[in-house]
Amino acid sequence: MSRALALFKKSYKVGLVLSLAIFMLFIFYEIHNVESNGKRYLSDHYLSTGVQETGSINIVTSVLYDYRAFDTLGETTVLLTAATILAFMVPIRKAAMPSASFTIFVDKTVKWMIPYLAVLGAYLIFFGHLSPGGGFVGGVVLATIPILLTITFGVEVSEYAINPAYKKLIEDIGVIGFIFLGLLGMWTGSHFLANGQAYFGLGNPGELVSAGIIPFLNVLIGIKVGAGLVIIFNSLVKEK
Repeated sequence: MSRALALFKKSYKVGLVLSLAIFMLFIFYEIHNVESNGKRYLSDHYLSTGVQETGSINIVTSVLYDYRAFDTLGETTVLLTAATILAFMVPIRKAAMPSASFTIFVDKTVKWMIPYLAVLGAYLIFFGHLSPGGGFVGGVVLATIPILLTITFGVEVSEYAINPAYKKLIEDIGVIGFIFLGLLGMWTGSHFLANGQAYFGLGNPGELVSAGIIPFLNVLIGIKVGAGLVIIFNSLVKEK
């Protein structure tokens, strides 16, 4: 009886895997048909009129902060929620991260890298509507600065030099500012997170001051992502 039951369980697992494989092949086949039948009208619209409608020559950024900016707000909310939950898990009393002793080469190299990382992160944020980059990746680069300091010099450098409450405040400013800019579109008579549709000045595509509210959204997302990742990292590396 037990042998028959084991055989049934094995056959059930094999059948489940085969069914899933067939289902995925069907999905891929249908996706291929959609592309082959020329139904990519939405992506074609982005590529053909994205610059004129948003003022951003980086089409990826125009999609993230204009066409589907509401979805981007949802993604940042997920990160905000994760950082908030982990912030509650930070030990009340001071805790030290296990650290290793590094040579002077590591010490000097990290200090030498910090200014370059700061410039790179700022460039990715401020020029995100003109070239590959944006608030998300720029915020990640800026977050590596306190993370590197924590790994090299201990958690006290990044955690206790800047109060965790200030980091949370910076993250909150990023989210609230993003929502406030979204409400401006409604104030002008358009819709939430409207850009060119709300008649914000798009400027001349290719110039730094262009693309309406997209550069400002990049800045807010950058500081929000940077602060959120640092909060998450410092919460995870602590121990009682």
